[in-house]
Amino acid sequence: MSRHLLTGSLAMACAIALGAPGLSQAATPDHSLIPSNRVLERDLGGTKISGMIGLINFSYLNHAHTTQDTHSFALGGHLYLHSPSFYGLSLGVGGDFATWTDFYQHEDPELTGPYPSHGIAILRLGYLQYHHGPVVIRGGREFINTPYANMDYYTFNPRAFTGVAAVWDILGHPKGETWAGNGPLTLSGSPATVSLFFAREFAYASRFSPTFTRGNRYTNGAHTNGFYTIGLRFRHQLWQGSHVAAQLWDYNFYGFANMFYGQANLFAGIGPHLGVIGGFQMISEGNSGTGTNFLQDFLRSHSVDAHLYGVRLGVQFGREKDSVALVGNYNPVNYDSFRHGGLIHPYNDLTGTLYTTTMQTGLSDMGPGYAYGIASNFGFLNHRLLLNASFIRYVAKYGYGGSTYTYGGAYGFPAGVKAVPNQKMWSMDVGFSYNLSQFVRGLTVADYTDISVTQNRTGYPQYQNPYFSNRFYLKYHF
Repeated sequence: MSRHLLTGSLAMACAIALGAPGLSQAATPDHSLIPSNRVLERDLGGTKISGMIGLINFSYLNHAHTTQDTHSFALGGHLYLHSPSFYGLSLGVGGDFATWTDFYQHEDPELTGPYPSHGIAILRLGYLQYHHGPVVIRGGREFINTPYANMDYYTFNPRAFTGVAAVWDILGHPKGETWAGNGPLTLSGSPATVSLFFAREFAYASRFSPTFTRGNRYTNGAHTNGFYTIGLRFRHQLWQGSHVAAQLWDYNFYGFANMFYGQANLFAGIGPHLGVIGGFQMISEGNSGTGTNFLQDFLRSHSVDAHLYGVRLGVQFGREKDSVALVGNYNPVNYDSFRHGGLIHPYNDLTGTLYTTTMQTGLSDMGPGYAYGIASNFGFLNHRLLLNASFIRYVAKYGYGGSTYTYGGAYGFPAGVKAVPNQKMWSMDVGFSYNLSQFVRGLTVADYTDISVTQNRTGYPQYQNPYFSNRFYLKYHF
């Protein structure tokens, strides 16, 4: 189960631990450190408020990128406001901040931006919303959650976009203010049978930047025309306790690629608190009709031709809806295209869209190749304590020792790096989040660790094992 009905368990666990806006929590005693939001919202005429303040510690031993271990320790948070509605119109505004603590000798810019900034503060939200019945339209600075353009919310600085987005529950729209609040526009979470999503975005603010830019993760600041995406979601109850859900998405990343993403999920109940879970996903990406003015200049390639396929099969059991599943993804070789069949994704990182993506590794950047393994999720104490673990094996046809964010060589491979045929790697993710609201309402603690080890590195000096990442969160959200 995931935040988008299409991401891995880690993305969902991170979202809960981070207090992502729009995610509900179980009713808990009101042991709060500050006055209740209900009091503040009443004094502000019904304005909806969501905020967070906390500490994050990241530790990296990612020697594929640098031989020096790096760390980040930051204080930060956010405050988002959404005004009352007047004839369907309302305003949203909000900002995020993260500040350097000087705790480590070798600071990494992951949390607070490149030196010498020592901090990030930015107004990420500033939109006008129209909400009437099953239709919501937003324009301005906004959050959206789609498979390949999303918040990527694991630091203090979720990715935001500037443009226009809309959601329409076409069939089965429930009564109530479904999207009234500060959360992102998304297709997930609605009980509607059929929903439609549209976004046209012109600029974005990355996790590392205090400003919005017209570029993307490939262009080094050069302006692009942004992207549009259209998504369709279908959910249908089959029999008691069983359902099927499907999503179809089309993207045009102007100047780079067209992408189609599709996924179908099935849950079939076979007994009390027991059922079979299955899933299939696919991506097809090319550059026909995109005006590929950036491929040659920035990615050293003349075309894009990527295809990815994925399967998931497992069981869900127990009152906590624990799950264990076998997962796999395959990305075939397509010679003479970007990374001989690799995927272009200008507006997200490794956010768990593919079934086999782990914290630091995935075919979205490693491909072409294949991956397989096992993924699990467990809940305890009425879902206040969440545990996840996965073990994934990767084989990349054209490996390059982890330099996934450099594109200076032919076909978008890193320049001057000898390719590793059938690069082999295994990755293990283990994490937990614990909701401490029974003690202090809104308090959470979480920790996630990833270990990735390459195996056939002899003769390739770019390899420096291990890949290791740990992320610790202590957050108070209100």
